[in-house]
Amino acid sequence: MNFAHIADVHLGAKPDADKAWGKVREKEIYETFTSFIDYLELNPVDFLLISGDLFDHVPTEDEIYSVDKILLKLKETNIIYVTGEADYLKKDSPLWHYKFMSNVYLLNGDDFNRAGNADELEGKRPLYADKIVDCVHFEKYKLDIYGVCQYNPENERNDFDSIHIAHPEYTNILLIHAGGEKVEPFEWDDIGTLKKFDYVALGHKHNFLEKKEYKSYYPGSLEPLDKEETGPHGYIKGYVDKSLMSAKLVPFSEREYVKLDIDVDETTINSKLVNQISLSCADNPENIYQINLKRGNKCFEDFDLSEIKSNYKVVSVSGEKGIEINPKLLMRHNMENALGERLKRIDESGSVYRDEAEEIYSLKMVTALWGIDNLNLVMMAADSGAAEYANRYVKNNIKDEITYMREQTGKLLEKKEDIKNKLQRYKNRTGEINTTNEKIRDYNLKISEIEFKDKYVDGNYERKRLNVMLWCVFPILICLALYVAVAFFPSVIYGVEKRIYKIILIGIILSIIIAYFAYKIYNITQHNKKIKKHSEYRNRIDIIEKEREKLIFKLSEYEIDNEKHKFFVGEEEKVNEKLEDIERKYKVYSLILD
Repeated sequence: MNFAHIADVHLGAKPDADKAWGKVREKEIYETFTSFIDYLELNPVDFLLISGDLFDHVPTEDEIYSVDKILLKLKETNIIYVTGEADYLKKDSPLWHYKFMSNVYLLNGDDFNRAGNADELEGKRPLYADKIVDCVHFEKYKLDIYGVCQYNPENERNDFDSIHIAHPEYTNILLIHAGGEKVEPFEWDDIGTLKKFDYVALGHKHNFLEKKEYKSYYPGSLEPLDKEETGPHGYIKGYVDKSLMSAKLVPFSEREYVKLDIDVDETTINSKLVNQISLSCADNPENIYQINLKRGNKCFEDFDLSEIKSNYKVVSVSGEKGIEINPKLLMRHNMENALGERLKRIDESGSVYRDEAEEIYSLKMVTALWGIDNLNLVMMAADSGAAEYANRYVKNNIKDEITYMREQTGKLLEKKEDIKNKLQRYKNRTGEINTTNEKIRDYNLKISEIEFKDKYVDGNYERKRLNVMLWCVFPILICLALYVAVAFFPSVIYGVEKRIYKIILIGIILSIIIAYFAYKIYNITQHNKKIKKHSEYRNRIDIIEKEREKLIFKLSEYEIDNEKHKFFVGEEEKVNEKLEDIERKYKVYSLILD
């Protein structure tokens, strides 16, 4: 039989709740689970194994019902479910009493908590199932699936000792949520029972883990839930019978947590570091990153990664801050050497950039003079020769940074010019959009008015036909009345000549013939007028609709232009901010070099 194995889905969890993308992650856990079930609906398996913590908490009846409706899609799949320490099975919880409409078998549940009659189920509970280690037997596959549900959020008992395989000749599978300090703790070497199973579906650990010699697998969570859960996440796709077992992890998550270790030293330039990290993050911008700056022995300087934090999902940064140094104290200890002289010159400059220049120069000089192993020497006087050498080294380093900044400035100015050309092409179309929307509304109103008129054309036509019919029938009725009054009664009572009777009868017949043809001619004429009127209204509507379509097309062009305009305005602001930052740094560095 082929199967899919999941665990630790944790529906309802709220990872990164304090981050801007927290709401997206909470929703994403449900969406990934739903997408996974949709995938299994199109690519059915015989069994879906869920080994605990399907929910992030003891679920409410509404939450169970929502998941049950999703699982109803798997009409060809038997779903075996045991609980973990998060969604543990307790007697006063809705899960204990809920009856699944889908093909879920909740082990340790009454009749597996299925809504149908137990006799109708494909899987049967054998006599050798007990209260701790439940079992469901599928005769079609010669298969026994054993399982242990968790009844408490903590369980330090080891239930593996209670597990005994009743029929070794069957294919035997075990589902259990285990492996934590307070959740079914166990050591692999102590559990020989596992080796007897053809597949062991474990849950609790959120990263994929396999012990092939025990045929035991943790699928990990469908979506990673914490920054420590790095690497791919998904489900296990497998096949098992008495002679063969295969299992592999199939990635299915929307994103991953990625840890970036970046080496930095005293030669690292902040802008180059930002570019380096940006390139790494840009490969998979939807992933969530942990950035760890690994500092070398003489790397004391602060780094500014605010641009990275604003452009990508960064859950944490370590090593961003260097060592705090007091430039004033450092100057007092080094008044007789190049370090103190330079700090004094910067201090006496009176520049608005004085404090920043002192801090940067101090950091660079300390980096050049001392290492991390000798931090106790940082605030002491440096040797004059060493200070002179370090001063030249720092100046050369700053000159290199200025050269790099000039290169960056050139590129940014080119980009700014390109953005300027783009902004001339993609103008702010807000006024045109508002005017066009007004015209489209006017056209919609005109179309509604014409459609209203067109709607009543048939009604007017029917009313006029009725009026004409009545006018045609009226002479016939008069003739009939004359016939009765003048011909019929007098001929019977007074014996009036039959000639008069014939004349009136002929008049009636002629009236009927004339009325018939008059009605037919009128009906044809008015029908043609009705068609003509409909056609006239339809043509007017078509003309207006074509004009409206032109406006809608133009509106879409305006909206595209507006979006591009907004985008390039934002890009221009970013470029200006970078240029201002470079200009500020240039003035700071120039103050150091003066």
